[in-house]
Amino acid sequence: MSPGTHSTRRPTVPAAEEILGGYFPVLDHGFVALVDYMGTDDSVERAARVSYGYGTRKVSATRGLIRYLRRHLHTTPSEMVEFKFHCAMPMFVARQWVRHRTACLAEGTEIHFDLPGAEARGRRQLYKLSIEEIWRRFQPTRNKTRPDKQRNPFFRRDRVRRMKLRQANEDTLALQHTRIVDVYRNGVKPVFRMVLEDGKSIEATSDHRFRFAGGWRTLRDETGLRETGGCAVWRQGDYFVHVNGAAEKLDWGQVRDKTKLVRVARFEYVGERETYDLEVEGPHHNFVANGIITHNSVNEYSGRYSLMPLLFYSPEQDQFSLQSAVSNQGRAPGSVSPEFYREAMRRWDEVRTRAAGDYGWLVGENVARELARIDLPLSTYTQWYWKIDLHNLLHFLTLRVDDHAQWEIQEYGRVIAGMVKRVAPLSYEAWVDYQVMGDKLSHGEIRALSRLVAADGDGLAARDGSSLSNAGLAGLGLSGREIRELKAKLEPREVPDYDLDLATMRDPEDVASEMLAAVPEVDR
Repeated sequence: MSPGTHSTRRPTVPAAEEILGGYFPVLDHGFVALVDYMGTDDSVERAARVSYGYGTRKVSATRGLIRYLRRHLHTTPSEMVEFKFHCAMPMFVARQWVRHRTACLAEGTEIHFDLPGAEARGRRQLYKLSIEEIWRRFQPTRNKTRPDKQRNPFFRRDRVRRMKLRQANEDTLALQHTRIVDVYRNGVKPVFRMVLEDGKSIEATSDHRFRFAGGWRTLRDETGLRETGGCAVWRQGDYFVHVNGAAEKLDWGQVRDKTKLVRVARFEYVGERETYDLEVEGPHHNFVANGIITHNSVNEYSGRYSLMPLLFYSPEQDQFSLQSAVSNQGRAPGSVSPEFYREAMRRWDEVRTRAAGDYGWLVGENVARELARIDLPLSTYTQWYWKIDLHNLLHFLTLRVDDHAQWEIQEYGRVIAGMVKRVAPLSYEAWVDYQVMGDKLSHGEIRALSRLVAADGDGLAARDGSSLSNAGLAGLGLSGREIRELKAKLEPREVPDYDLDLATMRDPEDVASEMLAAVPEVDR
């Protein structure tokens, strides 16, 4: 092998390799970069055909198989392809984004904290909260009959955020503390139970990461874990995970707690359960759950450890609109007058200038960074590394490239869709056909269309003279909104073009320089 060259046995795609590590701008200061990917369309096909052997595979049938899987929502094979992105977005976009996290812990999982009073006495005292209870404490409440602080939702949330959450230092493996940033309920998903030889167990989706002997790996990647016929199936072998609790005696006589490795005894498939995940403060994005070291799904830039780049999002005038009169979460068509837009921008700039100045002064006076950042506005850019499989990524994109999504997150969705097109073009094509351009029909809608169109062995034919008024559609059980939505489904639509503009791709060094220039001068 000549110097400067390398080879790989991994499946790769030339179109994906062309953009790997390149940064594509989004909005005024944001970006998306494809940092890495694992698998291609071939990986989806191999996973689907494994039940009757790779030797039966026909290359010419790849497109038809992938389209069949997508059409009939057989999604497990598409979970074999994974993407890793580096993204920067305004905080208000980030809060929408993380609703689409994939790796989850099941309800009933107990999160481990340490009580501060016991620590003051030189020992640890464990305090546990279930993950669903933490989620409930983070939710607003409409109960106004108890005005005291115990019933105040912000008091309950902030109290949990101040609690000392156990985590592992990934460099030394010593146990230390972090804090919860947020908690997410991710819906009902298939869940497996991992049982250890010391009796500990935890229930999680197969794509949740744990600290194995060889590092952070998902259950599926490390063991091949999957569900077959209602049972858990995995590769035979010895697997060891890090858990809470080995005492290490230090040279000066003190003792500190470290993680230790425990062998996995077995896996069990427990069915579909409500799932959750935590977001914790970095730089180590893990926490202790059921006594086991587990990872959260997104690694976000930590304003607690690093100074925040003071970059703020400002919408262009054509995206600055009044509240929609027909949607509680939308914008009215058309933009406001130039004079109104300039006044709004003047007010925003005034707030941001003050917030940036106060932040710079506070960190310059050596105020803790975790406190100095608390009044930065939601327009401030944050960034993270995001890992997700193809199936869940396409679900994210289906919602976020839709015209009803907030325009800013649509912009990110369009760029990411262009990256998917380069990694897995056949899966991308099927997704556009069946999810983006296709639509679901209810029983009432199918009945309505069958009144107008006849199907037989020769194909489809219009029923002569047939028509259905709004009253006729209502007679089939469709509400007024359903009638409007059916008509919209039948309107001709233009197929979207998510091709990336390679001329806009930036080098990582240029992006890093821009971020560095936005950091306050006090400590670069």
